[in-house]
Amino acid sequence: MKFAKSALAGLLILSCVLGAAGCGEKTSSGGTDDNPPAVTPGGENPGGENPGGENPGGENPGGEYPGGTGEETLMEYHRYDLKTYLTPFWEGNTVYNETLWFAGDDVLRAPLMYFPDEIISVMSYDLKTTYEENRDYEVDPGDKHLYLPDDTRIPHMSTSDYYTSVSNGIQCRNGGYLYFQEGTDISSRQVVVTYKHSDVIDWVMPRIETDRFPKTMEKLEKGEKVNVVFYGDSITVGANSSGYVGMQPRAESYPEMVSSYMVSSYMKKRFPAAQVNYINNAVGGVDSAWGVNRPGVANQILEQEGDHFEYRVIEEDPDLLFIAFGMNDGGSAESYKDNIREMIDRVRVYHPDVEIMLVSGMIANPESYFYNKDYDAYQNALIELSEEYDCVGVATVLNSVQSVYATGKRFRDCTGNNVNHPNDFMMRVYAQTILYSMFGEDYIDHI
Repeated sequence: MKFAKSALAGLLILSCVLGAAGCGEKTSSGGTDDNPPAVTPGGENPGGENPGGENPGGENPGGEYPGGTGEETLMEYHRYDLKTYLTPFWEGNTVYNETLWFAGDDVLRAPLMYFPDEIISVMSYDLKTTYEENRDYEVDPGDKHLYLPDDTRIPHMSTSDYYTSVSNGIQCRNGGYLYFQEGTDISSRQVVVTYKHSDVIDWVMPRIETDRFPKTMEKLEKGEKVNVVFYGDSITVGANSSGYVGMQPRAESYPEMVSSYMVSSYMKKRFPAAQVNYINNAVGGVDSAWGVNRPGVANQILEQEGDHFEYRVIEEDPDLLFIAFGMNDGGSAESYKDNIREMIDRVRVYHPDVEIMLVSGMIANPESYFYNKDYDAYQNALIELSEEYDCVGVATVLNSVQSVYATGKRFRDCTGNNVNHPNDFMMRVYAQTILYSMFGEDYIDHI
């Protein structure tokens, strides 16, 4: 039954995630790029890459890459590596595989989070093509932007193609429509940048909630099985991580990164006897009302299964439950809070010892009408609930997302569909925030 639930959730996402939220049907764009991509969208490399390809454990069997400054070494960044992807963006002086999309207004430049002291690498999103400084991109001292020269091979999209008059269902607040695609299209247009920096960001740090999970920690210490269940919307399903859409580097979704960390890295070092069972029962296109079978925009999704919460949460006998709704909600923060409260109350009728992590989320594209709520009020509702219940914590992902955007980065640099789904970079923000909230600074020491 667990497999069937997860598989069905994955099949649903591409057909219903935006339709259920009233954002229109998905269509192909009528625009063309100024310069075609140097990589094939979604293209795999049947010759040179491991078909399974990934190293969930995060250790680099071939050793670390030499750094460009002194004797410092770099972590693995030429493929998906759990250790690299979970190292917090707010730690250290090297950022790995930060994403940029040269598109829209000011198309020939894109901002990094930090001021780069040294650019180590600029690669295509799938990590197969390496671009050259002063041929494909330029960097000015004291400027955090990368610039594109006229003859660059880096994909870029003109303002008229990004802000299009062609109807695709995603209306722009300033008129017309925003470029939107599901699948691999947008990611194949993005690049990833690895660089060193010496400046710091005024990051709003995640709350450390370890003390709210005493039963989970005790089970991990004793080697007892911990049943971990994720329940949420399309972002929690995995959209649009590269692993989910089927392109290299096949990075995991945030629930997979969190679970891989707990199983293969963190637990081996701190809790060697731990047994963790991971179940992801999230469904694309749904809101918190759907999650508790209240009337809402997503009523028709999986209508045949009846009580979604009973089927997807209660029957799974969770020890640790992650609840992550909000992107598809459009009502008041109070109605959202009532739905999440009902989830907490219902699961504890059947499983009184379950511990719960509430997850706030990213914003939708502020230029779209999908940006339709007070995101801070939604997060505050979760914080208020955590203060009303024992053993309920909050991973303040929204704070982390806002810290990223406060640096000058744009939504388009961090998305996989340009409306409401993260790319690999933003999936990492989710995973890093959740693990820091769950285990505190200690998680960093055990990556």
